[in-house]
Amino acid sequence: MLETLHFEEGVPILRQLPKPFTSAAFLLHPFVRMPDGWEEQKRKRPYEHMYPSDEEIIAMGRPVSWQSVMTVCGLRSEKETALALMTAVTALRDEYAHPESARLFNRLHPDLYLPSDDVTSPFLIPGLLDVFRSKGIKRCTYYEPVEEKGIFSLNQTAPSDVCGLLRADMIIADEKRRAAFMSIYDSFTTLFLMEDQDMPSVIRAMSWEAVICSDTACINWYSQ
Repeated sequence: MLETLHFEEGVPILRQLPKPFTSAAFLLHPFVRMPDGWEEQKRKRPYEHMYPSDEEIIAMGRPVSWQSVMTVCGLRSEKETALALMTAVTALRDEYAHPESARLFNRLHPDLYLPSDDVTSPFLIPGLLDVFRSKGIKRCTYYEPVEEKGIFSLNQTAPSDVCGLLRADMIIADEKRRAAFMSIYDSFTTLFLMEDQDMPSVIRAMSWEAVICSDTACINWYSQ
């Protein structure tokens, strides 16, 4: 059942997928580049922590790929980048943390921000909705782990509306389970599911950065 979907660590994702899903991929949330001077203009007090809202990201932000950030920072792989991101937000601590990798983010431009960590990136939502529409999907269901659930029409819902709806670990799927996506808490990724096996072609067509799940890939793919 999608309402209670939970993935065990150490068990391959593809072995845990509810029917009829057969393929999965972790979509990497892009980094967020705001206009030069954005943070300085927004900050009201020295050292105030700033992060653009979904509305500001959609209106003024530009997506920056993990590959671009890896080149600037000297990070060697998507796995190392994921571990660095999780360390930077203290999702990994003690012996699991990678502080040396996280410090490499200091090389980034001051108006370039880490990806959204708990919910699906606003940069990905329009493409995800387009994929749903391309499959003839008209209505979607959504499930939040604690209590929120409902239905929305793709023809009457803008990407910004979906961004406002999102919660950590929320699953959005079409009613016939042809496609679904799930935000994962503290992960900087969204798990995208499909019932068919054309995941690589969809990823290429949408120009997404992704880690496509192999037969052995688990929810903690970054540490395998």
